[in-house]
Amino acid sequence: MKRIFKCCVHMAPADRADRETGAFYVDALIVFSVFIAVIFSFLAAPEVMVKKQELDYIAKTVARRIERDGMAGGALWQTIHELSGETGISPDVTWAGAFQGAESKIQIRDRFTVTVRFTVRVRLFEPSFGAPVYMDIPIQKTLSGVSEVYWKELA
Repeated sequence: MKRIFKCCVHMAPADRADRETGAFYVDALIVFSVFIAVIFSFLAAPEVMVKKQELDYIAKTVARRIERDGMAGGALWQTIHELSGETGISPDVTWAGAFQGAESKIQIRDRFTVTVRFTVRVRLFEPSFGAPVYMDIPIQKTLSGVSEVYWKELA
């Protein structure tokens, strides 16, 4: 902070006429505003990174469950609900592949993809005269997998 202050002091105009126009004060205000914005960005970044890690965990678990069970049926929704409670986020989970039937079974060695999406709402600042200002940051994880289950009735 001391270094920034010295930088601003050295930027001060040399003659009195420049100081009276207020150009120095505008420059100092801009430098200070940018400095505060950078500090707030670093404070908000860990929240987004933690949510991204939790989203990756959910995507890996869902993809592995489909690989192991060979289906994306009702038990998978229970797993997603448990993971949402465990991590504290409720993501949008979709899957695509050669799923067949009402239980969404997938045959051995068929490929599929799982996409998990979530939007992190980061509070930028809260002015005393109004509502807080938020920024929505969308995060997404897409994984692919291969079924490990042979379904006799699908063959």
